[in-house]
Amino acid sequence: MRELIEQWASAGDPNAMIKLAELCIKEDRLDEAKKLLAQAADKNYRPAAINLARILHDEGNLPEAVTFYKKAVELGDVKAMNVLIDLFPNDNETLDFVLENINKRYDNIYITSAGRFAFGSMRVEEYTPQYGEAVERRRIRNKILQLKAKEA
Repeated sequence: MRELIEQWASAGDPNAMIKLAELCIKEDRLDEAKKLLAQAADKNYRPAAINLARILHDEGNLPEAVTFYKKAVELGDVKAMNVLIDLFPNDNETLDFVLENINKRYDNIYITSAGRFAFGSMRVEEYTPQYGEAVERRRIRNKILQLKAKEA
């Protein structure tokens, strides 16, 4: 089974890269795992970016971890958004970066609901399986705006 995962990973499959990285972590080959996660993150695979950021953060390599947290934010990861805000609550550049990436998601097309019990506009993603993430992004957006208001 491992050989098949290695073949898929070497062919560029980010899912296989993550699975192989998990196996490497279990075998205490962390450097190889980080390399695989970095390769998958370079392919814009969100789980790889956030997993690598967490590993680097746990190791105390904050500058490199922030790089991958930001990559995860660009890919829409709400956990990474929260971590960056918690790490840098007074850094306007970081807050603006997260807010900008949230606003990109809010550019979704609106739909109008004229159902029996509701009337109004909702963002398309709020009717999809990603509803929880949409709500979390709204909560993070409000948190950023409150932090920025305190500074003003």
